Amino acid sequence: MEMISKPLLFASLLLLLITWLLSRLLSASHRNKNAIGQGRRIPSPPALPVVGHLHLLKKPLHRCLASLADRYGDGAGLLLLRFGSKPVLFVTSPSVADECFTVHDVALADRPGLASRRLLTDDCPSISTASYGPLWRQLRRLATVHALCAHRLAATAAARDAAARAMAARLRLRLRSAGPGASVAVKETAYEFVVNAIMTTVAGERMTGEQVLRFKEMTEAGFAAAGAANRHDFLPVLRLLDFGRTAKRLAALAKARHRFGQSLIDEYRRRHPRGAPAQETPRTVIGDLLRQQQEGSPEPLDDVVIRTVCLSLLQAGTDTSTSTIEWAMALLLSNPDALKKAADEIHSVVGTSRLLHESDLAGLPYLRSVIAETLRLCPLTPNHVPHEASRDCAIAGGHAVARGTMVLVDVYSMQRDPAMWRDPEKFMPERFMEDDGDRPDGGRGWMMPFGMGRRRCPGEGLAVRTVGMALGVMLQCFEWGREGEVDMSEGSGLTMPMAVPLVASCRPHPEMESLLETLTL
Repeated sequence: MEMISKPLLFASLLLLLITWLLSRLLSASHRNKNAIGQGRRIPSPPALPVVGHLHLLKKPLHRCLASLADRYGDGAGLLLLRFGSKPVLFVTSPSVADECFTVHDVALADRPGLASRRLLTDDCPSISTASYGPLWRQLRRLATVHALCAHRLAATAAARDAAARAMAARLRLRLRSAGPGASVAVKETAYEFVVNAIMTTVAGERMTGEQVLRFKEMTEAGFAAAGAANRHDFLPVLRLLDFGRTAKRLAALAKARHRFGQSLIDEYRRRHPRGAPAQETPRTVIGDLLRQQQEGSPEPLDDVVIRTVCLSLLQAGTDTSTSTIEWAMALLLSNPDALKKAADEIHSVVGTSRLLHESDLAGLPYLRSVIAETLRLCPLTPNHVPHEASRDCAIAGGHAVARGTMVLVDVYSMQRDPAMWRDPEKFMPERFMEDDGDRPDGGRGWMMPFGMGRRRCPGEGLAVRTVGMALGVMLQCFEWGREGEVDMSEGSGLTMPMAVPLVASCRPHPEMESLLETLTL
């Protein structure tokens, strides 16, 4: 009897699954046909049953999607895809992107309710992935007020200055122990600086080397699982059978995020017990929010909200800023004239008798242009964090977009569009200098590396300052060189890492050696 019941049970489950899949597909098809019937048809490649266009996707995703748009887009600036039963709108035109996040900003402000997102962040959603609504507004407002507004950025500049000094001191010690001609893993150096700069602002203390490594592994695994091409999100059978143990892996990551975020709060409470003199409690994000919690905030402010704000600042800020620093160094090493020009500017403005401060960045236009050009060529998220239509709408002259459609934006290709930029594939920081005629604000270029509309990244100011301090101190204190040709291949992921981590030769700048000797960790 038992041997018969198992096949019957499996067959019943399979039948239920097929029935559910067909109902989902028919429902999605019905919605799309109704929407298309009310507007112009959006170009789309031939699709397969059940999987849709998933079989066409290859790594890196942003280049694959751009290639599909070139082949099937018919110059409409739009491409309609289907990931399983999920309709996906791929936007490839700057004018359509502008329309999406101005005219239709509210309709497209939601995030897809993907299974991976629910498994990873339901008990602690991030600001970037939270559904559009009251919780997202609360999280964004708290992060802005307590960390990301101009006043708080100015107040926390000293923490980033201190983290930059520590980075220079650590790098000097590593080079001394490694000997002449030492090689440096740029991303590792940058990551340690960025995570400690933000951690000091969030919790008032730095991470140990072991903590940095664990946090890095947790963050990178989370970003890898959050990509738009995670097939488990679009094929229910994969989720049901848990091929690759994806669900278990995401559940473990969710627990790790929960433990890490709660440990920050618990440790802060231990170090600063309730009733401690105010002057002994430094201004930090956790400290501000805990005081607000204790004083009886008019809105719910439990530990879940506090750790969500802190994890959002740490995880989103570290990964994106670190990747930008690594790409910037790779571009500079591949363009020695630009590298020399940036270093000479710093030595001319700041000198060699003191270390660069964040306040110096305003007087370094070429360094700021290097950052802008890096963001143009290597945007933080080449297709942005996915949006979702919360209601039917018509864009770009009547193309119908059905409720529930996921929206991806081809920022990577648009920021390299030859119709918008002169020599778009070239690294030319000069195009952002005030006396250059090829500037985006003159209508001849288009950029949105931090997004657009109400879901625009609120951490732009922090990111630019953090990247500027890292690059500035690295160029001021050390001389950098290539170890062969720099591999500029792009990896896969939400934040487009380098496929091959950048390793460069490094030695202290002769005129900075005496100053470096005085730095302590």
